Amino acid sequence: MRIGFVGLGVMGGRLASRLTGVGKLTVYDVSERAMEPFRGRARLGARIEDAGIGAEVVGVCVGNDAQVTECVAALLPVMQPGAVLMVHSTVSPDTVLAAAGQGQAHGVEVIDAAVTVTRYDSADAPFVCAMLGGDVPVVERTRPLLDAYATDTIHVGQVGTAMSLKIINNLVSLVQITVAEEAFRLAALTGTSLDAVQSVMTRNGILTPVMKGIAARAGQPPADRETLARRQGQARNCVKDLALAEELARSVQTPSAAATFAKAQFWYAYTAELPAPRQ
Repeated sequence: MRIGFVGLGVMGGRLASRLTGVGKLTVYDVSERAMEPFRGRARLGARIEDAGIGAEVVGVCVGNDAQVTECVAALLPVMQPGAVLMVHSTVSPDTVLAAAGQGQAHGVEVIDAAVTVTRYDSADAPFVCAMLGGDVPVVERTRPLLDAYATDTIHVGQVGTAMSLKIINNLVSLVQITVAEEAFRLAALTGTSLDAVQSVMTRNGILTPVMKGIAARAGQPPADRETLARRQGQARNCVKDLALAEELARSVQTPSAAATFAKAQFWYAYTAELPAPRQ
């Protein structure tokens, strides 16, 4: 199988690394540093189009709607009729639907293939749940890729539906992170026993695995500038996802107070240096 992949960031790089033994792989990223780990394992593209030429399936995992739109515009004209383009990026369902419409003019199928991490260890193994939107026969043509990187696959419905699910899932997880970051910081600043906080939250059933991970570093600022910069990059992406949740809610004429709250608070909650504790 001839495979292309565009976008080798934190998520895209891990997805693409699972594909090096699946078929003839061509990768592309604007960062040469991001492509370097694939040297000798895949063909390194010099431009976006290189990932699409001759490919039967192309994955796209870039940062935002504008970048997805740019990739789609570059890839569709060079992909062979009958090929499939998978959008892994978290973007608006409308962006995927627009890409699918453009794909029809080129005989290329576009599906949404949103992913969320299910395995957090460092093992070289499937590590995401893949949410899929598109006709089942089209989705099944991407099965070799899904089997390589997905612990679970869920066919949600037609194109766009999987992206809606990913946004809804992110809304829940990011609100949870916002609350946990603020709660455990508050405990640290007021001298409240973190062990006692976790014990109570475990007993009443609200301490989730995500919250437990945050509690493990509660009361401590980012360890160094590199860690802080990484967390700031993560925060920017999370705020983008919360804006997508607001947009999704508006599209069905309902407000999302949770998305609005978390979007306003997330940057501080996730990146703030710890103030001096209360005396």
